[in-house]
Amino acid sequence: MIHAGVNAFDFNVQHFINGAAGHNPYLDLFGIVLAKFAPEIWALIFLIMWFWPPYRRTRARRAVIYSVVSGALALVVNVLISHVAPYRPRPFVLEPHLVHQLLLHARDSSFPSDHAAGSFGFAAGLLFAGLSDGVWALLLALGVAWARVFVGLHWPTDVLFGGLVGIVVGLLVLASRRYLEWLVTLVFAVLRVPDTNRRMRRSSWD
Repeated sequence: MIHAGVNAFDFNVQHFINGAAGHNPYLDLFGIVLAKFAPEIWALIFLIMWFWPPYRRTRARRAVIYSVVSGALALVVNVLISHVAPYRPRPFVLEPHLVHQLLLHARDSSFPSDHAAGSFGFAAGLLFAGLSDGVWALLLALGVAWARVFVGLHWPTDVLFGGLVGIVVGLLVLASRRYLEWLVTLVFAVLRVPDTNRRMRRSSWD
């Protein structure tokens, strides 16, 4: 049965990914952790990047700020889209006897995926820190998107569209980052991040 708003691609790919659930406890645990605790994982990553010594105003810390802004804006855009998009039943709602549901969830609309939008928004923002940081962040975002399908909460196009929202918003934030300079300066000042370049300039003037 093909439900309105859920196409053959969604059914086939969702069954393929979710079909692996419930057979290996370690794979199940991995999928559950990524699907359920993605916000906490991203928060931990940001804290590590922010407080990793030496504590000074670096490109990586700027990237953390851009990343948080990107992820937050992507979630806002996603919520707005979800309010105008037609209701789409989640896989475990539409096919309760076929889907391996590994996490409890409300029976609200599945489209688009907030976890994917936020994760890819965070990942796009971290591209500012450098290619290596951007690559592993994108891999983590892909893992979160996979996990949301694996545990039976989303259709593939839910996470694909959410991921697209996150990437577009993140790249727009990076492209217009000069307008966020006030925020970067404010965060650095509030959290007392030393400006070593300014100190060096003052020393040279002395």
